[in-house]
Amino acid sequence: MNEADRADEGLGYAVNTPYYDLIFPEALRDSLAEALVKLTAGARTVAEIGPGTGYFTEVLVERLGPEAQIFAVEPARIMRAALMSRLAAVPGAAGVVTVLPEDALTVTVDVPLDAVVLLNLIMHFDPDARKALWRRWAEALRPGGLLITESQYPQVASAVPPTVVPGRALGRYRYDTLSRADVVGEAMVRWVNTYRTWEGERLVREETAEFDCHVISDALLTQELTDAGLERVPEAPAGIQVWRRPDTV
Repeated sequence: MNEADRADEGLGYAVNTPYYDLIFPEALRDSLAEALVKLTAGARTVAEIGPGTGYFTEVLVERLGPEAQIFAVEPARIMRAALMSRLAAVPGAAGVVTVLPEDALTVTVDVPLDAVVLLNLIMHFDPDARKALWRRWAEALRPGGLLITESQYPQVASAVPPTVVPGRALGRYRYDTLSRADVVGEAMVRWVNTYRTWEGERLVREETAEFDCHVISDALLTQELTDAGLERVPEAPAGIQVWRRPDTV
């Protein structure tokens, strides 16, 4: 079952979406936003695959301006509700962003793309699906267009001990995540994330979501994207993988 279907069953994204913007680590969020601003300079057509609640979509709207076309591909209904609610309040988004409810392997975009953005996403695709994913979006790029993703964690199938990831406050409550990863296969980990609501030092509420994620090392990612006909851009920001479509793919 994919994550969009699991969310419809009350699992995965159905649990974490209400907390998503509050528990996203600020330093990581800001570094990714800064990288996107740099890498999409001059772009006019961009597909963002799995935009979630739309934080980076908003960044792209502000960066690219009124002449751009942004295609936000979000199959999970609960995430799409948050995305569209955000975009309805973003100045200029109405003339720029088209939200597409299909998934990344079936959606069609009818213009050549300057950039394809896939953040916090590819660990949900198995190796065969990733092969199709890379091929589809490599072919959607114009020559010279960029595919932008991030290095994955962990790089090998290994347990990650419980760690508290601080979040933000909203009114009387503050939020954090207790997160760990268990090895569940040769190249698979299960992230167990407990989203906690605090009032002062009193735990008000906690909800847990589990996500089975494929482990994708930088070496494997390099192999797969090279096989898809893309060329690595060596001067990418730290932690970001940037690949360019050459004249032919």
